[in-house]
Amino acid sequence: MVTKQPSIKKQVRNIVCPDGQSECPDKNTCCTLSSGQWGCCPEVNAVCCSDGKHCCPSGYTCDTSDGTCIKSTSIVPMLTKQPSITKQVGNVECDDGTSECPDGNTCCKLPSGEYGCCPLPNAACCNDGHHCCPSGYTCDTSKGTCTRLTSIVPMLTKQPSI
Repeated sequence: MVTKQPSIKKQVRNIVCPDGQSECPDKNTCCTLSSGQWGCCPEVNAVCCSDGKHCCPSGYTCDTSDGTCIKSTSIVPMLTKQPSITKQVGNVECDDGTSECPDGNTCCKLPSGEYGCCPLPNAACCNDGHHCCPSGYTCDTSKGTCTRLTSIVPMLTKQPSI
């Protein structure tokens, strides 16, 4: 059997942009930059301005000639878009939505209720909360082994998630 390790909490829940490869921080809006790449407007449901550099709060209209956002009689300065970040490819997101494990690992709950990472794909999570077994094997926590028919292998220890 392999011993599980605690997962690491994701710092921020990012918003994935329409290209599926770019992300913006939570409470931002993905907007196209003048380069054609994705950028982030620091407002929820922002209006993306056609200049590819600015955005306005929800409900406002971009006035790129004046660099302002207009809504009825309210005029505010435009917001500047920030570059997006490249989505972390290959991490496995755990069911809690805030923990991740490296690609090729399996998220398994630890005794604390947090998630840990079993360093095997599609692993069997053992009910002791500390160990896991390869796919297709059954945990025998009393013996510290994983069994499948006549094959017996040691349990693996879970690793920290990222």
